[in-house]
Amino acid sequence: MTRTQRAGGGRAGEGSGWQRNPFHYGSPVAGDGFADRATELDALVRRMLDGQNVIVLSPRRYGKTSLLQRAIDQVRRRGGRSGYASLIKASNRREIAEVLLEAVLSGPAGWLTRRRSELAQLLSGLRVQPSITVHPSGAMQVTFSPTPAEVSWEGVLSDTLRILASIAKQRRTSLVIDEFQRVPEIDAGLPGVFKAIADELRDVSLVFAGSKLHVMRELSSGPGAPLLGMGERISLDVIPEAEMTAFLTRRALAGGKTMTPDIAISIYERVDGVPNDVQKLAYAAFAAATTAVDEGAVRAGFDEIVTLEVVDYAELLDNLSPAQQRLLRALATTPTASVYGHEFLHTVDVNNANSVRKALDVLTRRELVRRGADGAWRVANPFFRDWLSV
Repeated sequence: MTRTQRAGGGRAGEGSGWQRNPFHYGSPVAGDGFADRATELDALVRRMLDGQNVIVLSPRRYGKTSLLQRAIDQVRRRGGRSGYASLIKASNRREIAEVLLEAVLSGPAGWLTRRRSELAQLLSGLRVQPSITVHPSGAMQVTFSPTPAEVSWEGVLSDTLRILASIAKQRRTSLVIDEFQRVPEIDAGLPGVFKAIADELRDVSLVFAGSKLHVMRELSSGPGAPLLGMGERISLDVIPEAEMTAFLTRRALAGGKTMTPDIAISIYERVDGVPNDVQKLAYAAFAAATTAVDEGAVRAGFDEIVTLEVVDYAELLDNLSPAQQRLLRALATTPTASVYGHEFLHTVDVNNANSVRKALDVLTRRELVRRGADGAWRVANPFFRDWLSV
């Protein structure tokens, strides 16, 4: 039986009127598409306005960036100046400096971009002068020309962040630095530079956020961690079932279709409550439904997602060693906490517990598996998990 055959459920007919899908996934959400994060949002906004540093820890697909951008919007609405920098594309110290200065100038110092003389004075303290381009759309691009090797990019980073101190004299100032796990990957000594500057900028709130949970934990906890004690940690978990299912039924109705609480719970549980995956499955189920999102539509939507992503799944699996592949398939079929027991070693056909430990380390760093609150290891992506287990 094919996925389509076992899916059941009907799609809206070709003659039916088009309805905008009320669910959103894959990129930051805003407005009515933002699911409940009231507690975390309030805590983050208050600290940004009060000049307190924060470290946000979150696995991928938990809505971290949506939360950060929502917080920046609320800070600005309350009179604060804030900016957003994502380091996801940065590959060296110079590019980190460019991204940060661009975020400072387009965010907290954005009001100065039309005051050339004041902007020039603000930038005069940089030991390397940037080239700044303001596009017709209003987007700003900052470029540092290639410089001799002896230039201290750590110093340029410090100069850039110190600009925030002068802005903070007039207005409450904050800067969100997202995908911060790139920093130690580029240079293991750089997190310490950020810590030193954060300690210096007492009236500025720096928010360090990352989506590689194990890296962010290493940076912020334990003896010798470079960000230890730098600021309060906010850890994102799944949105509680009651809040998320109420959101699903409300959004479905806003889109012109009904969804019972039981169906919303089914969607939530199929994807382990992970916010992005909940909205992803809800989107597909809504598209598969006619007037009501039912269990058949949920199955059809789930199977469509898996079918569309088969090539990606095959590539992920192909890039793993045979032992890692066997471990992944075993966890997809049966999540377990006893990964070092004799029975599991026999199942995955490895010689000893150390081999499993090494394979788990690789799979964890690639964010393919995670360990749940129950202690059991499982495949992190529910759609990939389904494909592996069939």
